[in-house]
Amino acid sequence: SLAPHSRTISRPRPYQPDLTPLSSPLRPHCHARDRLRLWCPIQSRSQRDPEKNLVRTLVSDEDLDRILAVMSAGWAPSTRECYGSGLLVYHVFCDNRDVEEQDRCPADMVLILSFISACTGLYSGGTLTNYVYAVRAWHVLHLQEWAIGKAQLDAMLAGAATLAPPTSKRQKRNPVTVEFILQIRNMLNLDDPLDSAVFACLTTTFFTIARLGEFTVPTLTKFTLADVIQRRHIRTENDRHGLEVTVFALPKTKASATGEDVYWAKHQGLEDPNFALQNHFRVNNPNPDSPLFSWK
Repeated sequence: SLAPHSRTISRPRPYQPDLTPLSSPLRPHCHARDRLRLWCPIQSRSQRDPEKNLVRTLVSDEDLDRILAVMSAGWAPSTRECYGSGLLVYHVFCDNRDVEEQDRCPADMVLILSFISACTGLYSGGTLTNYVYAVRAWHVLHLQEWAIGKAQLDAMLAGAATLAPPTSKRQKRNPVTVEFILQIRNMLNLDDPLDSAVFACLTTTFFTIARLGEFTVPTLTKFTLADVIQRRHIRTENDRHGLEVTVFALPKTKASATGEDVYWAKHQGLEDPNFALQNHFRVNNPNPDSPLFSWK
C-alpha cells in the first residue's frame, strides 16, 4: 500500500562506464540534482572586470554558499536532475579532449560549439538543448560569464536537432480522450483498492488538465509529503457561473513552487470524475494527510 514517507538520504549511483568523469576535487560524486551547485569551476566565486581581470568581492564564503542555495532553488528538482546529467556529459567531453579546468568555465564559443558538434547524432535535439543550457546554468550559478552568441548557438542546436538519430524521436501518439478513459474503466474492478485509485487519478488529472506528476509521487519511498497533494487539500466551491466545482490545491507544480489550484465539475457519463473520486474514498478512505490517491 501507499503510505506517507519522507525523502530518505541515499547514496548517488555509480557512474556509467562510458560516462565516468576523471576524478577531481572540483567535482565530488553526488546526486545529479546536486551537481549544478556542488560541481565548482576552478574560478567559482570570482568576478571579473571588463578587461577579464579578477576582482575582489566583499562577501564571505558563507554568503556565497547562501547565494548558490537560493539560486539553485529556482530550478525544479526535475530540471536540476536533467541539468546535472548534462553537466556530466559536458565534463566527460572536456576530459576526453584534455580541456583545462580554466577553459571549461568561462567557456568560449568554440568549446561550446564543439561540444554540440560532438553530441550531434547521439542525443535528441531536445536533450542536447537541455544539456547546453545546463552548462549555461552552471556558469550563471557560479557567477561566471556566459558569452555565447545566441544566433550561432540557435543555429547549431537547430542543426543538431535535424541530425538527431531516428531512435531518439518518439512517434506521435493518439490523444487521450473520453472514449479512451471508458475503455480503461471497462478493464478495471472499481471495488479493488488499486484499480479504484488508478481510475480516480486518471479522471482527475484528465479533467483538471494537470500533469500526472502533480497528482502522483515518483516512487513509494522517495517523496516529500509537503510537496504532495493530500485529501485535506480538496474543497468545493462555486465558479463564476454559479456551478459547483471541486478544487484541488496542488502544493507545488513544475511551473510554480507555491502551488496552484486546479478543478473539475461533475459529469453525467461513466467518466464522471466525481464518481471516481468518491468511489476511491469509499474503497480506500485515505487519511486527510495521506497522499490523495493512496490505496490499501
